[in-house]
Amino acid sequence: MYGEVLDLKPNQAFLVGKYKTQANSFSEEELKDILHALIDLDSNYKVGLIDLNIGLESILCRYCS
Repeated sequence: MYGEVLDLKPNQAFLVGKYKTQANSFSEEELKDILHALIDLDSNYKVGLIDLNIGLESILCRYCS
């Protein structure tokens, strides 16, 4: 269904399905918190306050452990 609307290739539709399955493991509030953490990381990386890999690893450890 979503593949037709977005005109996705078969491998892209497969990945969207996998992402949706993973997202079901989190509450809506947790997903919002993760997005905010990623936005903060992006801002801090762009001004040189944090290394991108360390920031991503920190977020992954916080939410995926």
